[in-house]
Amino acid sequence: MRLTEDDRGRNFVIRSFSETHVMVNDQRLEASFLITPERLETELPIDDLDGLATQGESLLLRDDPEVVIVGTGSHTRMGPPAVSAALMQRGVGIEYMGTAAALRTYTVLASELRRASLLVLF
Repeated sequence: MRLTEDDRGRNFVIRSFSETHVMVNDQRLEASFLITPERLETELPIDDLDGLATQGESLLLRDDPEVVIVGTGSHTRMGPPAVSAALMQRGVGIEYMGTAAALRTYTVLASELRRASLLVLF
């Protein structure tokens, strides 16, 4: 599904996605990745929700986001409660949702120039 042609000055734009990949700018991503307000990270120390329990807080707080969206695949799955609590204590919102919804939500937030991060787990 094609999402947007207008980048509105954003560094990283979700161009399209399917069940097997996401196009960010002109890069085809087929493995877990993180977009922060400042960078795109394609080599992550985690690739599933269980990995968030040990390294999630430091990973998700990179580049000082105001909200973090986590794409969990075809269905919404919740991450470790301790990670959500740690982010919320710092005033950072976190939402877990299916990857398609996460990509659409991130696109809207980024178009509003919000400090949003997106973690997609394949």
